[in-house]
Amino acid sequence: MKRIAFMPVNHITRTHIEIGARAAPLIARVNRRAKRLILKVDPIAGEIHVTAPSKRALPEAIRFAHERIDWIASQLQDDLRGRPFAAGMTIPFQGASHVIVNDESQRHAVRLDDALFPAIRVGGQPEHLNRRVADWLKREARARLIARVDHHCAALGKKRGRITIRDTRSRWGSCSSDGGMSFSWRLIMAPPEILDYVAAHECAHLIHLNHSPAFWRVVRDLGVDCRGAADWLTKEGPSLFVYGVGNSNNALA
Repeated sequence: MKRIAFMPVNHITRTHIEIGARAAPLIARVNRRAKRLILKVDPIAGEIHVTAPSKRALPEAIRFAHERIDWIASQLQDDLRGRPFAAGMTIPFQGASHVIVNDESQRHAVRLDDALFPAIRVGGQPEHLNRRVADWLKREARARLIARVDHHCAALGKKRGRITIRDTRSRWGSCSSDGGMSFSWRLIMAPPEILDYVAAHECAHLIHLNHSPAFWRVVRDLGVDCRGAADWLTKEGPSLFVYGVGNSNNALA
């Protein structure tokens, strides 16, 4: 086996792994709560992550990843690599396909147009299109999430805290003990019932800050399809991260 060079930094090792003619980043880290080696692939960023239960086990974790190159290659599909928004690209908006059209003469930064076909028309120069579409989608996500959160809070007789829109990959939404909520702006690309489920899920945490049977009863009582939405997010959710990669991850409060 060839020698593997790596440089540990604060219990995190950054190296690379060769997959055919391609070199993909390999990030190994220590999590003392882990009971075994854990290998995960981020197909959007094109990164491989491996977790070891101790610093001493980091070299073993890296070898573990190298021994599973075939499996890693199957996860790094080229059609799941992120790409910026661009004219001519078809993207989902509230679950329906829309074509991005760049109209430099348009006075509005971004607007919907269903006259000939579902389209997202973007004004201004092409070099600003990626940012303009991303900013518009974040504003749309915020408006719709606030509407659905306020609807569910009224049904529960609860008051929410501040709502923040982020670009998170680990979770679609979260709720803190003070009632503040955070959501992924990419939910605006999912069908409305999926966004509504995530909003209801986080509102239910205003009553039960856990995932107990009582919590799930509250979610179901809010009239959302828990199982169907969870299945959709598992199967289709990762594809939403294909779009607009390279935009700022700054939160929209």
